[in-house]
Amino acid sequence: MAKSKLQIIEAAAHTFDRYGFKKTTMDDIAYAAGKGKSSLYYYFKNKEEVFEAVVDYEAEHLKNEIYEVLNKTECAVEKLRGYILIRMQRFVKRGNLYKALTDNFLTTFSFIEKIRDRHREWELEMLEQILSKGIERKEFKPVDIEFMSNAVLTAMIGFELPLLQKAETETEFDKKINDVIDMLFYGICS
Repeated sequence: MAKSKLQIIEAAAHTFDRYGFKKTTMDDIAYAAGKGKSSLYYYFKNKEEVFEAVVDYEAEHLKNEIYEVLNKTECAVEKLRGYILIRMQRFVKRGNLYKALTDNFLTTFSFIEKIRDRHREWELEMLEQILSKGIERKEFKPVDIEFMSNAVLTAMIGFELPLLQKAETETEFDKKINDVIDMLFYGICS
């Protein structure tokens, strides 16, 4: 990627994160990037294209962080735990990605639906790989992998807002995520 385009995307990420998609203008992005508006239009047709590039950029960073954790171990249980932990911790820090996947206002844009679909497909594929490996290694019971991947992803999505809103510190947030992971792995029965 061209250095100028990357500078625009990084500046736009901060601008969208600060002002939100609706209030951010191409002038704001150009100013934040230290570029003329013509430079923005050289790479992007409009604000929607810039936002899509920002969300893709943040999604790639999140994926790289997840791959880094997954590559540290062969144990499927640890891969699943690491995946869920990093996904939940980092998701909120990728503010524009989080907004693209959760903000109802943004659903009015067709490109957002494409982003959501791509991200969901990637997550389901990742979960299916981890579960398959775990079943193969006899770390997990044989289950319907497609169903279980959907169930785990749905559970993570369902916990996002309650965890994000109620955790006051990063330590508290991590404890809540680990409690959810333990419940997923071991149930709530004694």
